[in-house]
Amino acid sequence: MIALPTSQCTKIISVSVALCFTTNLKTIEGFHLVLLRLLPLTMQVLQVFCLLVALGLAAATLPETVDYSGHKVVSILPKSKENVQMLESFERKGLIKYWKQPSGLNRFASIQISAGNFELISKILAEQGLSPTILIDNIQELIEKQNSEIRQRQIENANNRAFDFENFHVYSELLAFMQEMATNNSLVTYSVIGQSYEGRDIGQVEVRTGSPGFKQIIFLECGVHAREWITESTCIWIFDQLASGYGVDPEITALVDKYDWIIVPTSNPDGYEYSWTSDRLWRKNRALTDNPVCPGVDLNRNYDANFGGDGSSALACSETYHGVSAFSESEAVAIRDSLAANHGFVKAFVSVHSYGGIWMSPYGYLTELPLEYDEMYRVMAIGCEAITATYGTPFEYANEAAILYLTSGTTRDYAYVGENIIYAYTIETRGMAYGFIPPPREILVTAIETWNGIKAMANNLL
Repeated sequence: MIALPTSQCTKIISVSVALCFTTNLKTIEGFHLVLLRLLPLTMQVLQVFCLLVALGLAAATLPETVDYSGHKVVSILPKSKENVQMLESFERKGLIKYWKQPSGLNRFASIQISAGNFELISKILAEQGLSPTILIDNIQELIEKQNSEIRQRQIENANNRAFDFENFHVYSELLAFMQEMATNNSLVTYSVIGQSYEGRDIGQVEVRTGSPGFKQIIFLECGVHAREWITESTCIWIFDQLASGYGVDPEITALVDKYDWIIVPTSNPDGYEYSWTSDRLWRKNRALTDNPVCPGVDLNRNYDANFGGDGSSALACSETYHGVSAFSESEAVAIRDSLAANHGFVKAFVSVHSYGGIWMSPYGYLTELPLEYDEMYRVMAIGCEAITATYGTPFEYANEAAILYLTSGTTRDYAYVGENIIYAYTIETRGMAYGFIPPPREILVTAIETWNGIKAMANNLL
């Protein structure tokens, strides 16, 4: 083997390490390509050295994937205020995680319990007269099944250059599709409205005829919670329906002629990527906090709409940690600034979430109803009727504080109180059977019925 001079070895190692961390290369092939550009050495030497560097650095820098083997999701029906307080205590202590919080007495909650805590929690629940029903017996098995089906579709479509709307996609693929559409479709404009904590572009697409600033806008914000992959898939499909359906589908043509459409398929790109690489059930962004073992802010608690109030937490380890101040997070600032740039033109704002089958209006932090609630309710009813008419999916609708639970600092409430958008909504898509981990086959039915609801909303705005 050829011995490299110390200075050349040092240069290769230092540059390789720098490139590793700045470009996030994670495969041996990626390191190989980097090293090939560094020195005119023989291929044999490069391959050996590349292998050593790649193995060493990859082991040191690649994140471990959270294993949810044995974790269960159970449904329970709190019957008293004490039952609810007990669940809240469990959540604060990290003994459970909410998948669906109780919205009141005698309304079902879904909670995640680890294998190690399941026997203890089940015993305590039984002592309180609560009999948990298992919804998901092993979360890790469901994750692995989803991953397997994603890979299978990727293999089946490997030679197809068209975007696969019936599969889940990493963030770079979503951005690439948005940019490609902007290049090839004159109705589409792509822009970067901000950067995430880790420096990723927050991409936005607009679908419009004519110049901006003349028509009213319907704004869709999606993917604020990282683990809710079905929302990215739904919104990217809706975007394609608008962009590709104009001039082909009469209803879509009329909607694009009447409104400009703004869509942010992923408003939490760091969290979304992290849910692919490290923790499938990650919810928050990836910002550092004052607790080194608990990164992340719940972006849907970071807006200036009763910031820090009920339904959010000042504890960094909480799933609903609101951050140090309203708009402390660059991702929330990006959505705020995009709304501000279109102030007075946004007719409707919809934040798309999963799961639950619920359509909600302001307020999240008050049981008091907004002055325009009758009109909000009228349109919600029409939207939900359209969703249910599609495949029979039951959908509830009301102001969030009444139908779900108290929340503060949400995008929807900020759209209403901060931007005076009367038609400001949250849609929690279908998905009770799979929770946050639906198979790819659920994408299209979710997208179609959600789009039917949004179209019905758009067609009935005053």
